[in-house]
Amino acid sequence: MLREFPRPRSYLVALSGGLDSVVLLHAMARLREALGIPLRAVHIDHGIHADSAHWSEHCRQICHSLGIALEERQLKVTPVPRQSLEARARKARYDAIAEVLEAREMLLLAQHGDDQVETFLLQLLRGAGVEGLSAMPGLRSWRGGWMARPLLGFSREQLRQWAVAQKLAWVEDPSNEDRRIARNFLRHEIVPRLRQRWPALVTTISRSAAHCAEAAGVLREIAVEDLEAARGTTSWQLTTETLQRLSPARQRNLLRAWIRAREVPVPDSRTLESLLLEVIPARTDARPEILWKGGAVRRYRQQLYLFPKPLPTVPSDTVLHWPGEKPLTLPEGLGQLAFAGKKPDWFPREGTEVVFDKRGVRCTIAGRQGAKSFKQLCQELGIPPWLRPLLPLVKVGESVAAVADYALCEPFEGKPGLRWERPEWLG
Repeated sequence: MLREFPRPRSYLVALSGGLDSVVLLHAMARLREALGIPLRAVHIDHGIHADSAHWSEHCRQICHSLGIALEERQLKVTPVPRQSLEARARKARYDAIAEVLEAREMLLLAQHGDDQVETFLLQLLRGAGVEGLSAMPGLRSWRGGWMARPLLGFSREQLRQWAVAQKLAWVEDPSNEDRRIARNFLRHEIVPRLRQRWPALVTTISRSAAHCAEAAGVLREIAVEDLEAARGTTSWQLTTETLQRLSPARQRNLLRAWIRAREVPVPDSRTLESLLLEVIPARTDARPEILWKGGAVRRYRQQLYLFPKPLPTVPSDTVLHWPGEKPLTLPEGLGQLAFAGKKPDWFPREGTEVVFDKRGVRCTIAGRQGAKSFKQLCQELGIPPWLRPLLPLVKVGESVAAVADYALCEPFEGKPGLRWERPEWLG
C-alpha cells in the first residue's frame, strides 16, 4: 500500500507501544532499506494511565533495538466536566504530533480493518452522513505533510498472528477492556457476532466506507462551486439570495461546507434545519440568529454571518487616548485603528479620544444632507446591529469626527482616512 502513496521526505510512525503500532514499526523497519526513505517514530505520553511511564520505556527499548530515532512528548490531559477524556486526549495527541511532523513528512498510523469497522458502525449509530461514514481515509494531506494508514487492509487478528510469529513484545492498555466505552462495546460484544454471520465484514464495510468517501468527495466539489457563487462580502458571509435558489439538500450541503471550512463545529441536523426554516426566510427587518456549541449564525439584510465565538462586549464608558503616531489597539480583540496613509487633516496634532458611548450621537455625513441619529446612520451605512455597540468613535473635542472607518461627520471634511483592522467574522 505504501507504494500507492506519495513519496515523502521521511516517515514518522505514531508508536503507542500496543500491538498495532509495534507491528507497524517493525514492518517499516524491515522495509526502510528497500524504500530508501528515512524512518523515525513519535511516542506521546498522556499521563492518564498509571503504567504510562512503563509504556514510554517500552517504546524506547523497541526503537533502540531497531536503530530508529524516537521523539517523545509528555502531556497532562485532565478531565473536564461534560467532555470526553478520550476525545481530549486524542486532540492533544494529534496536536503534539503536529509539532513533531516535518514538512513533506508522512505520519503513519496503525489503525487496521477492525478499527475501520468500529469507526463506521459508531458513525452509523450516531446518524452520520456520507462524510462521517467515510470513516478513516487511507491517506490525506495533513499539517504540511500526509497522514496515512497503511494497515487498513489487515484485520486485528492478522496483525496479532504476525506479531506472535515474529516474537514481538507489546503492552496492553487495560482501558481497552472497559465495555462502557462505546468503541470497546462494539469491539467485544457486537463485531465478533457480526463476523460470525458475515466473515468478510472488514472487506465489505471497508468497501462501503470507500463508496461513502467517493460520494462525500462529489458533495465537496459541488459545495466548492456553490460557495463561490454564494460568497458574501468575506468568507464568513453568505448571500441568502443565492442560497435560496438551491434545493434544500444542496443548501444543507453548502452550509455544512461553509461552516466546516471556517473550522467552526458543524451543528446537528435539527439546528441546521432551524437555520434553513427560521433564519434564512425571516423578515428583512428581523434579527434572526441560531446558536450552538462552538458557533452561531446571524442574518442581516441579505447576508448570513458566521461567528466562531461569542461577540465581545466593551463597556460604553471606555475611553482611549490616541496620539496618532502608531496604530491604536482596541480592547476585547477588536483589532486596531490605523491611518490608511498619512494623518488626515482633520486629526488633531496633539491626538484625540476614541470612545464607544453612542448615546446622543448624531452625524451629518460629510458631503451629504441631514443629521442622522446613530441608529439611522448605521442603517444607511449597512452596519449590522451586533457590530454597532463595538464601533470605535473618533472624537475631536466634543464632536464625533469619524464613525470607525465608515464615515466622517461634518464639520470635518474629506474622507475618514482610517482603517479599522478587525477580525473578518465580526462583520
